[in-house]
Amino acid sequence: MPTNQLTSVDFELIAANVVNRSTDVLTIFLFDSGTSIPLGKSELLDFLGDRASKIPELRWTLTRVPGRLNFPYWIDTKPFDIADHIEDNTEISSWDGTFEYFSEIAAQIVDPYESLWRLHVVRGIRDAPGVQGEATAVILKASHAMGDGRVYNVIVQDLFSSKPLPEFVPELTAPNPWWSSVKGLLCTPRQYIRAFRALPETRKHDAPISGGGAVTFSGQRSAAAIALDLRQIRDVKGFWPGATVTSVAQTIISLSLEEHFGDKSPRSMQVMAGAPVDADVRGQNHMGCYHIDLAMDKEDPADRIVAITENNVKGKAGFPDAFRAVRALQYELPAIAVNPKLASEPKLGTVASSVNRGPATMTLGDSTIVLTASFPYVSPRSPFNHGIYSVGDVLTISVMSGTPDAGDIREYAAILEKNAARVLACLEKQKTG
Repeated sequence: MPTNQLTSVDFELIAANVVNRSTDVLTIFLFDSGTSIPLGKSELLDFLGDRASKIPELRWTLTRVPGRLNFPYWIDTKPFDIADHIEDNTEISSWDGTFEYFSEIAAQIVDPYESLWRLHVVRGIRDAPGVQGEATAVILKASHAMGDGRVYNVIVQDLFSSKPLPEFVPELTAPNPWWSSVKGLLCTPRQYIRAFRALPETRKHDAPISGGGAVTFSGQRSAAAIALDLRQIRDVKGFWPGATVTSVAQTIISLSLEEHFGDKSPRSMQVMAGAPVDADVRGQNHMGCYHIDLAMDKEDPADRIVAITENNVKGKAGFPDAFRAVRALQYELPAIAVNPKLASEPKLGTVASSVNRGPATMTLGDSTIVLTASFPYVSPRSPFNHGIYSVGDVLTISVMSGTPDAGDIREYAAILEKNAARVLACLEKQKTG
C-alpha cells in the first residue's frame, strides 16, 4: 500500500489554523438552474457522494503522531460517507445573505483531524449576477494542507462534472505512529543542521514591508465580490503591451485600496504564483509568492496599469530564485520547529491570488456554473486579501477582511465596481485611439 507524508509546508498550514486565524481554502461556486429544476437534497447527496468517493484527496484524513515529533500522514477514510462533508439545511434566498453566511463559515476554526473539507449548500438564490433561473451556491471550506488553489482547481473540476472518474482509488496507509515519532526524533538534529545552512540564502529574499498602517485583527470576517465581463477585459487589454487580466485586476485593487484606506493603505501586494517549472516541488502546496509595488504614485489609471504590469515582470523575474531558497529551508525543518506565530502588531497588508478555471463546464446536475469566487485567508500581516478568479466569461474580484478598521465591506465592493469601470474605460480609450 502507498504512503504519503505531509511536508513541512503542508503541515505549517495546519499548525497555523488557530483561534482568530482559519487558514482554510474558501470558495463559492454559483450554479444556475436556468429552466431546469435544481437537485434536491437527496439527489445532491447521491451526485456528490458518487463523485467525491472517486477523488483521492477527498477521501483522505490525517494520522496523529505522538509528541508531534514527525509530520503526520495522509490516510484513506474508512468508510467514506459524503453525509459527513455536506451541510444542506440553510434557508437563504439572497446573494447578500449568502455572503453573510459565508463570512460566518470563514471565521470558524475546524479541527482538520476531524474534517478536512465541507460543502455548505445555499438554495433558492435569484438575485445573483448572471442568474436566469434559481441558483444554488456551494461553498467549499477545506484544509489548505490538502492543496493550494491549483490543486483544488483540479479537484473541483472533477467534483462538479459528469465525466467518468476512475472506479479504483488507491488506498493510502501509514506506518505505526510510534515508530514514526521515534524516526522523527532521530532525524531532528540533522534536519536542524541542514535548515541552519539554508537560512542565509533565504534571508536574501526577505519580503519588503507593505507600508500599511496599524489595524485591529479580529475573529470576525466579512467578504464581498464583484463580477466583470472577462471577454471585454481580454479584448481591450491587447492594446496595452504586456498587460494581463491579472495586472488589470491588480490596478483596480490598487486604486480601490488607496481610495478606501488613504494613507493607511498598503503600498505593495503579495502575489501568489505557481512553483517554477524546474523547482523541487513536494507535497500538496506548490505555490510561492513575489511582491509588487502598487504604483500609488501614479495618479492616472493609464500610468498605473503600465507601472503595475512592469512591476509584475520584475517580481516574476526574481521569483524562481526566491522560491528555491525558501523551499530549501522549509523542506528541512523538523516537525517540532513548525510553529507559526501571529504577529503582535497587525499591519494592513494584502495578498492576491488568481486562478483561471477555464471554460464554464462545471455542473451540478442540470445546473451550470455561473461564477466562482475564492478568498485567500487573512492574517495579522495581511488582513485584507483579494482573489482574482475566472470561469467562462466571468471574472470575479473578491475580498476577505479580518479587520473592523475596513468598515462595511459592501462599501469597498462598491469602490471596486467604480474603479473597475474607470480602468475599463481607460483601456477602451486606448483601443479606440
